[in-house]
Amino acid sequence: MAEASHTREDMLQQIRQAIANAEHRTRELRHENSRLVTLGLIAGALGTIMAGFAAAAGPLTGQGPHAWRVTCGIVATLTACATLFPGLNQQLSIPDRLAKANICVGRLRALEIGISVTQRDPTEVATEYQDVCSAYHEFMF
Repeated sequence: MAEASHTREDMLQQIRQAIANAEHRTRELRHENSRLVTLGLIAGALGTIMAGFAAAAGPLTGQGPHAWRVTCGIVATLTACATLFPGLNQQLSIPDRLAKANICVGRLRALEIGISVTQRDPTEVATEYQDVCSAYHEFMF
């Protein structure tokens, strides 16, 4: 009986450590996702505002062809950033990885409840934990 209790506690400790690691990685991905989306929105809004002001009042940096080139260059740079940041977010698969990390945390929490509250057999939990490890190792370790 003491050995089963020890195994249960060891398994619970291992699951809780994996939850902490997965939650940390989930927070990092959430911040990264928010940062790239926000930067894209801000760049797009600033580019649009600057283009609107330039159309209404002329170039932002003085007069003449050089001022128009500078103004158009700034607007083009902001517009490129508005495209680049969300594209980078998608290319790096951050939204997909974030969803996968959230699923990992949920499955680990279910294992934690299973072993601590409902007193599931530690062997069953260990088998399921191995499945979670193989599917979501990038978030747990």
